[in-house]
Amino acid sequence: MNNLFIEGPVQTGKSTTIRKVLRDVFGPDLDGVAGFTSQRVTDSDGQLLGFRLAPAEAEISLVADPALLNNVFKVFTPTGPHIDLGVFESSGTVYLTDALKKAKTGQAKIILLDEIGGHEMRCAAFRTALYELLDYEFPCIGVVKSKDNTKRMDPTLLPLNEELHAHLSVSTELNAFEPRLRQFLDTIL
Repeated sequence: MNNLFIEGPVQTGKSTTIRKVLRDVFGPDLDGVAGFTSQRVTDSDGQLLGFRLAPAEAEISLVADPALLNNVFKVFTPTGPHIDLGVFESSGTVYLTDALKKAKTGQAKIILLDEIGGHEMRCAAFRTALYELLDYEFPCIGVVKSKDNTKRMDPTLLPLNEELHAHLSVSTELNAFEPRLRQFLDTIL
């Protein structure tokens, strides 16, 4: 497996750690990094409003009204979260196929998948593109939902999450992840 993923509790700095290392290695614009990030959408007070898919180089968090953005796949409403799987069917699949194309043509040095293992696994087209990318054996890094987080989010997703984990090299120790990620990047660059 030519990949390295981190899993762990929510809001513990997994994506932030990956971003820090990627910016140290590839610069602030993340030149040479393809893929996507699940971007938090918040209000001006920091209240989480939802999540959207964004290019790998996008910031982790964005202050905006989710109704004014594209690729929003999860919005928190008074009646509970609303999930739009169509975002994964369209944009998610495009991000994955574009990342694979960039890997094959040398435009990417690494692919960021931040984060996988949740609702998007219900989308057959997304899963197909994801496994094609992972099977290509191009270096991929990212965040994967832990089995516990998946079970808490939606227990019916657990078999899909477990299948995904079988394709990944997963670390669960955030403190040890940064040096492990730097070593992984050193070996591929």
